[in-house]
Amino acid sequence: PALELASLIAARECSPVELIDATFARIEKVNPAVNAFAWLRHDGAMDDARAAEKRIAAGEARPLEGIPFTAKDLAAIADGPTNLGSRAFQGQHLGVDAGVVARLRASGAILIGTTTASEFGNRPTTESAIFGATRNPWNLERTSGGSSGGAAVSAALGIASLNHASDGGGSIRIPAASCGVYGLKPARARITLGPLLGEDWGGLDVTGPITRTVGDAATFLDLTAGPAVGDPYWAPPPPRSFLSALDERRPFAVAVAYERDGETVDPGCIAKVAETAALLRSLGHTVTEAAPSFLPLEQPYLVVSTIGIGVLDLTDEQLDLLEPRTRVIFDAARETKAVEYVRALNEMHLQARKAAEFFEEYDALLTPTLSRPAPPIGEIGKDIHGAWNDYRNWLCWTWPFNVTGQPAASVPAGFSSDGLPIGVQVVGRAADERTVLTLSAELERARPWIDHRPPTW
Repeated sequence: PALELASLIAARECSPVELIDATFARIEKVNPAVNAFAWLRHDGAMDDARAAEKRIAAGEARPLEGIPFTAKDLAAIADGPTNLGSRAFQGQHLGVDAGVVARLRASGAILIGTTTASEFGNRPTTESAIFGATRNPWNLERTSGGSSGGAAVSAALGIASLNHASDGGGSIRIPAASCGVYGLKPARARITLGPLLGEDWGGLDVTGPITRTVGDAATFLDLTAGPAVGDPYWAPPPPRSFLSALDERRPFAVAVAYERDGETVDPGCIAKVAETAALLRSLGHTVTEAAPSFLPLEQPYLVVSTIGIGVLDLTDEQLDLLEPRTRVIFDAARETKAVEYVRALNEMHLQARKAAEFFEEYDALLTPTLSRPAPPIGEIGKDIHGAWNDYRNWLCWTWPFNVTGQPAASVPAGFSSDGLPIGVQVVGRAADERTVLTLSAELERARPWIDHRPPTW
């Protein structure tokens, strides 16, 4: 974990140069099997590590001095490529860091490279024409999930403690659940999307961490949360640090739900939710079976997310380089009228308000993260014109909270009968990541997962 590594560096038991060198040795060992990286920043990272050692010697160490982190291939990087997971933008250099990357660097953390993503983050798996498939370290024939699959694999294999990811329909939580690690989708506008974006996908998309521990996710938030100059809106700041939420002890009213609006959920996933509900009861929380309906949200979500991808300004040559399923989305976006988009946004906000009323009675909601464990690579979304029909069931519990903007985390809950990780989702009230973190930390202490290591380790 990042906090333990920081303590070792502060105690001079490990140097930044040693740590970064060991990190790249680890990548060289395990990455050929899983394909988690889009770009590696070896020379720049080693330069940063040497500079970190000088700061430490001068007594000027920053909170995460020398700790490695990764950025998703969708994030702007000042000194490297941002391919957006696409052949249409291969080798693109934006010349500026995304706010989240800049803040992690300012904390002393060292960027080691970028992790793989699906094209423009438009799929719940990490399979692309530019990089191929990113494989699940628990079973190399299974998907890592997506679109932040590389980040989840990096966390699962202990490559980097802090892994930047993004989530417009589940892209933090899906791979976290699939790979057996912790993934936190923060509240809408918790972390700036600047300087290049004010919002993304009509507010559906947010940026956040995938980590091996809850504490590392809380640390990530503490170091990156908050607006930047010019942001159109931002989440209200927490009363105390996110990390301090891990030590809170108080009973919560938790709703638990298993199947949503007629979607079928694998019995193994239902069993893990039931086990987690029983565990929360034993820890002193009130757990009641209840759930809001999200059916009215689906059509506006599809319109807004389609436009979110389709607004990219592409040349004819770039359009020809798009994957077929992405081209279908672009064509659909171009056929959508502005009035349809605005109506979808209005309906999305109205229905999200109604769904949020459910949380007036409950502090949190416990659900499956996914309807089943990670499927085989290539199975999800085979029909490029009907991909959503495949996605709808698998992601039935993730995308609604992109619509409502609430924080939600996937928490490791054990394994299926064939050894695949299963995650449960903890959803908090609007802008209340602290409750999500408190409950997540309680589950982590009661049912530790840090020592679970995949076969590819």
